[in-house]
Amino acid sequence: MRDRFLSPALAAGTVLLAAFAAALSGAGCGSRVSTIYEKVLGSPTYEGATEDLTRTKEVHDGLETRFIFSATWLSPRWVQAFSEEYAKIYYLDTARKELVVARWKGESDKYERFLVALFTPDDRLNDLEKPGTTWSLRLVGRDEKDYAPVYVKKTELRPEEVSRFFPSVGAWSRAYEVAFPKEGGEGAVPEKAVAPHLKLVLSGVQGRAVLAWD
Repeated sequence: MRDRFLSPALAAGTVLLAAFAAALSGAGCGSRVSTIYEKVLGSPTYEGATEDLTRTKEVHDGLETRFIFSATWLSPRWVQAFSEEYAKIYYLDTARKELVVARWKGESDKYERFLVALFTPDDRLNDLEKPGTTWSLRLVGRDEKDYAPVYVKKTELRPEEVSRFFPSVGAWSRAYEVAFPKEGGEGAVPEKAVAPHLKLVLSGVQGRAVLAWD
């Protein structure tokens, strides 16, 4: 019978030992959780900047979706937030981090750039980067002059990176990097201007969509 019961002192010691072990275990687990959460969280400014600079337009024919057009303006504000976000996420991969950030900064210094996403029910029509595409993509400045792209190319970001950095890009959309002449974003401002700062216009046989940034 004595083996089935502990003395009050021994019982108290057992409880204290169990509590101490649980505290140590919790501290270790909490540290690991905090580290993982910090990696995923990234820059506190990136999500807001990307949301503010992203526009989306769905074009329908009755109940049928003709296409979904989305674009994020890669403005200086966005590039700065992206640099911080990318650096936090890839802090263990310095070489890739520096290469990617330098490229995005350099390109946005030379051009007015956008990350464009397009969804079409027929994937064969999703060919913005091809010379013979039936789509027309133009940048319109405040002065109402329009500019053709300097280039349109499929993004070099990996699919998982596109999902992470551009949540507006749907799983069935195709992402492109698009550059326009810098003067397209620096048009003269007419008196009492009410026009948006920038407009991105996509048109083709499937319809027309206009995205505007003030």
